[in-house]
Amino acid sequence: MPSLQKIENAVDPHHHFWSPKTHDWLEKVAESGHPAGPFRSVLNYHVEDYAQDAATFNVTKSVHVQAHFSGEPVEETKWLQEISDKSGFPTGIVAYADLTKPDVDSVLAAHCQYSNMRGIRQMIDYHPTNEQWRQCPHDKFMTDDAWLTGLQLLPKHNLSFDMQIHVPQMQVASEVVRRNPNVQFMLNHAGFPYTFTDDAIQSWKEGMSALSRHDNIAVKLSGFNMYYKEWNKQVLHPLLEYAINTFSVGRCMFASNFPVDKINGKYADLLGTYLEVCGDLGYSQANAEQMFRDNALRLYRL
Repeated sequence: MPSLQKIENAVDPHHHFWSPKTHDWLEKVAESGHPAGPFRSVLNYHVEDYAQDAATFNVTKSVHVQAHFSGEPVEETKWLQEISDKSGFPTGIVAYADLTKPDVDSVLAAHCQYSNMRGIRQMIDYHPTNEQWRQCPHDKFMTDDAWLTGLQLLPKHNLSFDMQIHVPQMQVASEVVRRNPNVQFMLNHAGFPYTFTDDAIQSWKEGMSALSRHDNIAVKLSGFNMYYKEWNKQVLHPLLEYAINTFSVGRCMFASNFPVDKINGKYADLLGTYLEVCGDLGYSQANAEQMFRDNALRLYRL
C-alpha cells in the first residue's frame, strides 16, 4: 500500500462562508436541529477562518457552495466575488437559483456577470421519512416541467449543477442526468450514505451505480462526518472504495464541507484521513492528485 504525500496546491470544491447576519437560519440550529450537531461553534465562519484551516492541507483554490443565503441570490454572488477579489478565496462560486421561476434565465445571466461564477445548486434533497434530512418541501422538482426547463438553461450560461439528493431519489436523478447530457452534474456528499443497514447500503450502491453510468456526472466525496460523528478509516474505507471504483478516479473530488464538518473534526485530520484511505486502497500519488486537485480544476474550470 503506497504512502501518499500531502497534495501540493490542493483544491477544495465544497465549503461555505457565513454568519447569522448573512445566513439567518444558523441561529435555529445553534444548539440542535442539524444532523451534524449543534452549530454554536461554527456560527461565524469567514474567509480568514477558512484560509487558516485550508493552509493546514496546502489548499490554494476552492469552490464556495450556496447555503440558504438570507438575501437575494445574486447578492450572495456579488458578496463572494468581493471577498475573493481581496483574499483569493473562493476561486469558484456555486450560487443559488430557483430553476422553476419564469425569470431564471435573467437570474443566471446576472450571476454570470461575476467572474468566479461556475455553477448552480438548488437543494432538492428530500427524505421520505426523516424531516431533519429535508432541504426542500417536496420531492417533485426532478419531474416538474418548469424545473427541468430551467435546468436546460445552464449550458447556455456555461454553468454546472450541484445535485444534492438522498438515496431514495437516485434512480429518478439518474434519468434526469441521462436526459441532460450537456449539463455537468456534481453529486454532493456522495449521495448521503448515512444508514449502515445492509438494505440501505445496497440501495446506495444501486443508486451510485445508476448515476455513474452517465459521463456527465462527477461525485464529491465529503460530508461523511455530518452523519458519522465517530468517523474513522474503518467507516470511510468501504464507502470510498465503492464510490471511487464506481465513478472512477477521473470523476471523484474530495472536499471539506467546512465549516459543517468542522463540528466533528479538524480540516487536516479530515482530508488527511481521506488521503490515507486512498493509500490503503492502493491508489497512486498521481491518482490522489486527480481526486484532491486536478478533477476540481477541470470540472469547475478553475
